[in-house]
Amino acid sequence: MLIPYPRSYWSQGLSLISAIIISVVLTAYPKLIAESIHEVDHGLFTLFMWAVSAGFIHGVGFEPKGNLWRLLFNPMIAWALMGYGLVQFLS
Repeated sequence: MLIPYPRSYWSQGLSLISAIIISVVLTAYPKLIAESIHEVDHGLFTLFMWAVSAGFIHGVGFEPKGNLWRLLFNPMIAWALMGYGLVQFLS
């Protein structure tokens, strides 16, 4: 049995738009993250960037076939990690 993977247009749009916005902000204004915290948690930042990558994967319509890949690139997990990362880095 395959792990559920959302395929609606609104979920793909949410994934793609959030990944694009986060990528543009991090590329254009890296000081935003650097100045908001005293020391960068590289483990959290790695998970955050993985979530952004998963957002791009889901946003362009790619659907993994294997259960492991469906779990690793699940947009619901990516949305949660993107939200958590934004809260941690911007608060």
